[in-house]
Amino acid sequence: MRKIKIQDIEVNYHVFHRKVKYARLEIKNGELNLILPPGVNDYQELVDKHEKWIYQKISRIRRLRSESQKRKLDFSRSREDFRDMVIALVDEISCEMGLKVNQVTLRRMKTRWGSCSNQANININTRLRYLPKNLIRYVVHHEICHLKVRNHSKEYWDLVAATYPNHPQLEEELVIYWFLVKDLD
Repeated sequence: MRKIKIQDIEVNYHVFHRKVKYARLEIKNGELNLILPPGVNDYQELVDKHEKWIYQKISRIRRLRSESQKRKLDFSRSREDFRDMVIALVDEISCEMGLKVNQVTLRRMKTRWGSCSNQANININTRLRYLPKNLIRYVVHHEICHLKVRNHSKEYWDLVAATYPNHPQLEEELVIYWFLVKDLD
């Protein structure tokens, strides 16, 4: 494990060589990944150029991870209760918005709370089962909004904000809870 000092924090980092044209940075699991083209070994200029971005992202992850220790998961909801809740929420929200959902699937997902396909299929992460109902409702609403606007453009966030003007706080709550549920199931 390599370490680098960015302002006042020590950051773990990894160097990966891939068939890419341009070097890039990723933050995963609170660590910095440097993706470099084959044969490129000098990455200090890249790190220096993006030092502020790296610092902001790592600091935010550390803050939210720390905040997760103040949250509690709800283990009382059965799989069946969760399935029934999600289906009821999908029916209610899609009806309110005048949209048709084709199919709802509950499955364990590694990196997201939900997804929406071009065929109007909604996938919901089973790990949501342990979160407060207001966050489950928000994720279902978030995915149903994708039936209208496929991307996360301003138009999309305006649609979400019509029902959830506090969506930035809810998105942050979801990140906080992710630290608690990512290793469950």
